[in-house]
Amino acid sequence: MSSPGLIPTFSTAVNTWQCDENNHLNVQFYTEFGHEASSHLLASLGFGPRAQRAAGIATSVVDDHVRYLREFRVVEPVEVHSAPVEVGERHLVAYHEVRNPAGGHIAATIRRRITAAEPWPAEVRARAEAARVELPAAAKPRSVGKLDLPDLSLSTASQTGLIEVGRTQITPDECDENGEFLPRHQFGRYSDGAPVLWNHLGFDRAAMQDRQEGSVVVEMLNHYRRPLRAGDLMVTMSGLADFTDKILTFTHFLFETESGTLAACAEAVGMKFDQKIRKIMTFSEEDRARLGERKLKL
Repeated sequence: MSSPGLIPTFSTAVNTWQCDENNHLNVQFYTEFGHEASSHLLASLGFGPRAQRAAGIATSVVDDHVRYLREFRVVEPVEVHSAPVEVGERHLVAYHEVRNPAGGHIAATIRRRITAAEPWPAEVRARAEAARVELPAAAKPRSVGKLDLPDLSLSTASQTGLIEVGRTQITPDECDENGEFLPRHQFGRYSDGAPVLWNHLGFDRAAMQDRQEGSVVVEMLNHYRRPLRAGDLMVTMSGLADFTDKILTFTHFLFETESGTLAACAEAVGMKFDQKIRKIMTFSEEDRARLGERKLKL
């Protein structure tokens, strides 16, 4: 059962191609589930895609906060239940509870801030207020939201210690119906660049894989600063903001290459993961000394 007051907004099952080297669902697809669930939630309030087009009012995403609580494996079912947790004149914060109905547990929570180009229609806001629930304590930020991520430019990013982990071009199939880069693929660029970042931090990812060691992300907060569109060139830069004996706090920055402007930035909390016993690993003293030398100067 989902938390009280939530309504069903998305359902699917995990495919093999959605899983990564840890044999579990990749982080980008949780974002995709929340993205589609948001559209169904707005539709339940009378403001789905068709209603938005009819009213001539566009909506956009400000940020996504995700806590990854349990793994999803191949063929496992996925259900998302949702409700508004905050409603303003032009913004709405949606809460999405991502569940595994077979196991009966919550696998992830997503808190998404949405804005409208104009004030919500009165009837939409009234329905949202009536449907509003309290954000569960377990869904609140735990280890992210503490960094003041600067509005860097591509030309100055390397001065902080950030390194390039990806240089790509946005394709039409990565964009929505308006030609804008989908949130899932922003998270996907962070994930794709992670092996490069781990190697930079002194961890040989190929050797780790041979030892059946991987990495996992347990929490992420992504800020959408400026839209990207099909055809745009993009550079992803990442670095280590902080660390403990078991936890790494990464930052990721997405830049539009030609203008050098910042399109998105994120905080991510990651750990080294023993794939054999599926447990978090502790960094050695040598690891910690090396990590200290590679810490960013934001």
